[in-house]
Amino acid sequence: MPPKPPYREAAAVVLLVLIGYVITLAPTVTLWDAGEFITAAKVLGVPHPPGTPLFVLLGHVWAGVVRMGGYAWRMNLMSACFSASGAGCLFLVAHRLLLGETAWLRTSGAAAAAILAAFPFTHWQNSNETEVYAVATASIAAICWLGVRWRDLRGTARAPHILLLIVYIAALSIGNHLLALLVGPALAVFMLYTLRASPAADPAERQMELAEWGALTALWIVLVAVGLGSTPLLIASGALLAACVVWSVKVGSWAFPVMAIGIAVVGISIYAFLYIRSGLHPILNEADPETWRNLLAVIRREQFGSRGLFDNPMVPGSPRTLTVFGQQFLNYFQYCSWQWGRALPFVPMVLVALGFVTLGSLGFEFTRRRDAGLAYLLGALWLVTGVGLVIYMNFKAGFSMYWDRYPTIEQHEVRERDYFFVVSFQVWGMFTALGLVRLVRRLLERVPAAVTKWGIALAAVVTLLPLGGNFTAASRRHGADATVARDFAYNLLQSVEPYGVLFGFGDNDTFPVWYLQEVEGVRQDVTQINLSLANLDWYLRQLAARPTRVFDVAHAPAIYQALAPAQSPPGPALPLTEREIDGMQPVELGQDGLFRSAGVELVFRKGQRLLTADQVILYTIATDRPSLRAVTFGVSSGRGSWLGLDPHLVFQGLAFKVVPRADTTRRFVRGLQGTMVDSTRTRMLVDSVFQWGRLFGRDSLDLEPAAQQVARSFSAAFLELGNAAAVRGDQHQTVEYLRRAYHLNPSQALADIIRRVETQGVHSLFSR
Repeated sequence: MPPKPPYREAAAVVLLVLIGYVITLAPTVTLWDAGEFITAAKVLGVPHPPGTPLFVLLGHVWAGVVRMGGYAWRMNLMSACFSASGAGCLFLVAHRLLLGETAWLRTSGAAAAAILAAFPFTHWQNSNETEVYAVATASIAAICWLGVRWRDLRGTARAPHILLLIVYIAALSIGNHLLALLVGPALAVFMLYTLRASPAADPAERQMELAEWGALTALWIVLVAVGLGSTPLLIASGALLAACVVWSVKVGSWAFPVMAIGIAVVGISIYAFLYIRSGLHPILNEADPETWRNLLAVIRREQFGSRGLFDNPMVPGSPRTLTVFGQQFLNYFQYCSWQWGRALPFVPMVLVALGFVTLGSLGFEFTRRRDAGLAYLLGALWLVTGVGLVIYMNFKAGFSMYWDRYPTIEQHEVRERDYFFVVSFQVWGMFTALGLVRLVRRLLERVPAAVTKWGIALAAVVTLLPLGGNFTAASRRHGADATVARDFAYNLLQSVEPYGVLFGFGDNDTFPVWYLQEVEGVRQDVTQINLSLANLDWYLRQLAARPTRVFDVAHAPAIYQALAPAQSPPGPALPLTEREIDGMQPVELGQDGLFRSAGVELVFRKGQRLLTADQVILYTIATDRPSLRAVTFGVSSGRGSWLGLDPHLVFQGLAFKVVPRADTTRRFVRGLQGTMVDSTRTRMLVDSVFQWGRLFGRDSLDLEPAAQQVARSFSAAFLELGNAAAVRGDQHQTVEYLRRAYHLNPSQALADIIRRVETQGVHSLFSR
């Protein structure tokens, strides 16, 4: 009879881990994908491919049932709850592994494994915000525990039922993230070892179990094929599954594969949500999967393109050499070194990481000797989600590495990709805890009790070390950037006049804006256009069909209340028909040319590529009744997005507004960014409207790269105001604004300028 699982103790572990997560939970939306996912959950929309329908539905129901806190906080709490539940499952796995140890060592060792799997830096940070990885890691942990229970219950009627539950979780998880399917090889190896190491006494039952294993493994490959949208793999795996069904029929186990296939179809059917919901045209409807072709494109992630497994991702057209492999593995090892003491200085952080490598190696050996089946399960899971993903993903150079060798931003990932390898970090945390159990056990066997107590205390310190070493780095609540994503979106929107158009370019100047408009209802009159999506026909069609929403005068800043027209502008912000959108074709100019419309002049040179979709919509909107809609670029959009409109741009707040012949308007001053500046409007926004969260509540800022970029964008407004004050000869305001700019984006050059103004006066800036 298998031992009864300690579900009460597991529930206590879940609660303790959840408390740790809630303490560090993000209070609102965060940067990157969180804003998009929260928005999709709120409006039942379709986020970027592959659409994550399971996550959207879970979030919508969760946020509707859990009524405490703001909508974003509730969604963040959902991530924390899933991650904590995953820790509970891993506690059960470790507890089963330690069968035979004394009760206190078994329970405390399993708890240590759960804690060290719950609080690596990357996983902790993911658990504090709205991301799909918490659901994926919880699915993997649950499948691991169910695999252990299958082994315990072999020979009973419950064992096949557990396997069917595994099939359902795996199939359903495709609708969240394919990461969950990476548990498949580990489970297959674990089951095969179990069947070989302890075969059933009855030969007929032995054949039935092997047939069930074959069907389950083949079905996993089918699920991978569905998740990737790969027709060749689907055909091949389907043929393999059919062979396994025939095998099962021959050994008298036909019911299991038939039921497993049916359950898998039910799980996969979650993707029908995308097809159905897209046809109802929600406000967020990426890739428009309302047709079978579009749905397949979403599943295949065609929008993002792909690179070959043997291609050099940094140098197009070159092969992936051993040097590139080495660089990618070094980047992975960098991410590994972050997991146990990310907030520590570099040398202590690396030393702690080396200690965890040693303990984890001891723990794996301990696991191998104690329970070879679980060593296969956890070892294969670590190998696939670590080494395997490094090989398969073929990432570009890390965001913080190899800039001397690859100097352009295009040769680097746009952000750190440590979150892809999160499961390998969790598994190594478990091995580390098991290494501690091994050492404590030796102490109990070989040294006096007084010494053993100190050893146990040291093991407890090591277990809790990631909580202290990662706290300030992983917390989304306590840092100066806790609300920076929401503040950035708010300040961008309030930089735009009523019914204006706001052009953005990346995730962080788009997704938080979507969140603020659709979830909190702020400045819905502004039409936000992402230029990186503007070459996609489905996006243009949605813009052309989107009605203008009413400007909310009652909740608007006072400076805009007098500017609001009596009626909203007629028609959508993008005045193009479907036929015009379909007819867009880029051309190359054969000679120099001049484009002139609505006071805007643009010079084009021979050989310049024109009339790409993003250029067409930009020129169309900028010149179509400009008096009805202010056309603006977000401060983070970059000069490359302006398409030659520089002479007609005026900086106000955190946006560049298109103003014909801006350099002839006397109330504007020439700014530091090369455009004109409306210092009066900017000063009113900066001093009375904008929100800064905690950015100015700290003596200095220690921000992650994405938040640093936002702070750098914020500093632009203060730099321009400092420059305008200097032009006016106002030394006090010059110093005040420049100091705030320095606080957000410190540099030695700016520090020297501030010191010069303080000691020599503002006029020294203009003297030779």
